Amino acid sequence: MKPADATPDEARRQNALDRTGLLDTRSEERFDRITRTAARLFDVPIALVSLVDHQRQWFKSRYGLDATQTARDISFCGHAIQSDSVFVIEDAEDDNRFCDNPLVCGEPGIRFYAGAPVRDHEGYRLGTLCVIDRKPRAFSAEDKDTLRDLADIVEREVQLRELGSYYGERDRALNILNEIALDTEGPAHDRIRAALRRACHYLDMDTGIVSQITGPAYTILWHHTRVPFETVYDGLTLPLEQTYSSLLMESHDVIAFDHTGQSEYQLHPAYQEYGLESYLAAPIWIDGEVMGSVNFSSRAPRQQPFTETDRMFVNLLARWASDIIHQQQQTETLNKLAKHAPGMLYQYRQWPDGHSTFPYTSPGIREIYDVPSEGLANDASPVFACIHPDDLDPVAEAIRHSATDLTLWHCQYRVQRRSGTWHWVEGQANPERLPDGSILWHGYIMDINERRKAEEMKSQFISTVSHELRTPLTSISGSLSLVLGGATGELPDKALQMLTIAQRNALHLRTLIDDLLDIEKLVNGRMPIYSAARSLQDAVASAIEEIQPYAEKRQVLVTLEDSGTHLQAIFDLLRFRQALTNLLSNAVKFSPEQAKVSVRIRAGENEAWVEVEDRGPGIPDSFRPSVFEKFAQAESHLARNQEGTGLGLAITRELMRAMGGSVGFESEEGRGARFWVSLPLAKTDVR
Repeated sequence: MKPADATPDEARRQNALDRTGLLDTRSEERFDRITRTAARLFDVPIALVSLVDHQRQWFKSRYGLDATQTARDISFCGHAIQSDSVFVIEDAEDDNRFCDNPLVCGEPGIRFYAGAPVRDHEGYRLGTLCVIDRKPRAFSAEDKDTLRDLADIVEREVQLRELGSYYGERDRALNILNEIALDTEGPAHDRIRAALRRACHYLDMDTGIVSQITGPAYTILWHHTRVPFETVYDGLTLPLEQTYSSLLMESHDVIAFDHTGQSEYQLHPAYQEYGLESYLAAPIWIDGEVMGSVNFSSRAPRQQPFTETDRMFVNLLARWASDIIHQQQQTETLNKLAKHAPGMLYQYRQWPDGHSTFPYTSPGIREIYDVPSEGLANDASPVFACIHPDDLDPVAEAIRHSATDLTLWHCQYRVQRRSGTWHWVEGQANPERLPDGSILWHGYIMDINERRKAEEMKSQFISTVSHELRTPLTSISGSLSLVLGGATGELPDKALQMLTIAQRNALHLRTLIDDLLDIEKLVNGRMPIYSAARSLQDAVASAIEEIQPYAEKRQVLVTLEDSGTHLQAIFDLLRFRQALTNLLSNAVKFSPEQAKVSVRIRAGENEAWVEVEDRGPGIPDSFRPSVFEKFAQAESHLARNQEGTGLGLAITRELMRAMGGSVGFESEEGRGARFWVSLPLAKTDVR
């Protein structure tokens, strides 16, 4: 008797058989149906689906045989799996390999055997579909083809089971990865350690590590081990060449060793130093470079080889770790920058159910609100509790308006420190609408307490000086008018020219003083505003009529485009005309000769809009943030050649705010500017 040799790829073949999960399972009709068919078709007493295990052949299906298994060294099937061809023994007593085989000499008395190998999806021969007779017989080529066809059906059933097992394993892996990805609570380092713990359990590995690779250095960032030993701890740095990750840096792909001591890497320094027999790792990519690895290791060889699903699992886990590390790096960079920025940087989120949070706050939050950042990611109320009661409603209204229109939020208000003192702060943020309906603002808040004090002192000084200058200036202007009117007799031409210049400058100075007093009253809330429902068209036409002499002098045409609608808005007539006249005056001032200034009125849902568009030089990009600041004038040749106090737009802004409206502009340098003001519509015109 000659036992069959082991197959050339015996270890892998055996692993493939083990992965099917078929060994020692109950009989299944899908296989039994095939053996019954084979026995009838070939008119034989015995038909088997035989699986060749380590030391035995085990019968997944048997027809005409009571035994469930026999020793492998006396099996016919051990010979049949040596090749893909159908293996036939027409008379075992005439074959030297089998003539004295116990299965021939004793039960079941085999004389004829034909076996077709049964393969898995990778081509490993797991066993056979065989037919057995107790008497010699011939087996034609057609018979071989038929047996092969039946064996293909067995293969299909085996592979379907493999496929089910494959997808079951894959589902389990993806479910674990989903659990890891959905765990967003807590610091990043805790989440990564929890992920390593879950992964070690799933992969049945001793130790999991997330490493950073910097040049020749390998550093353990986070780790989890089920078999603690002193040589592994967070922050440990090793030479890269003494770790298996040196191989990872060469391949830039997943690497796996089932039994390092029997592999080509048995002389690798990592194996010599640590004796890690099984190892699975994937690279961590950030910004197109490998910055580290996610790896799992054990001192014992792998009982079951790493599967394709295991490789997928560690690769996807590495991608998740990459995202977490990248976010952490960005946050650390932002915090380092924000630490040196004045005030605080932040994200503020308003959720659909009404509650609000601060997903991100820089360390400067203590400087602004004197509250810790802990907890604000879940509840923003501690911040609002610091705001002055008189400022709380305006702040909330500004947030509501910004959320509704997705426009810039800008507000100045007071906050209370733990010492009990009140400080002025200023905030600005841009909103965006998220897919879940939340509004997320990105912005900054800075302490302007000292600036407010300085502005108050400046305003008081300007107010005092303006009041002191107004009386003598009125006297001077009146005296000049009398002299120029001939009260002192006829004047020489030279004297008349000089006095005319003096009168013009006195009037300009008077305008400046009036503007200074107006802005001071507006800022301090001392200018009376008498808003009521009025015809917006009539007010706009009146302002245009008032500016016409100035426009004709500069040869500029100012027109009101007919919108076909007559709107009623709520405003103070005198102050609205003052605000609109400022816009019209600027449009005329910066328009070239023979140009046109267009005025339009249009209705929004709750607001009326008046637009003033010119064809002038436009507003330089560098000047746009300062357009509505006091004494602001663009640094351009044309701007320097135009008269003006630099207060007109600042007054317009304060007037519109006082009337419950707003002001803004759009401009492209070299192609003119379009300024607009908005006012609340009277109830009869609300759309």
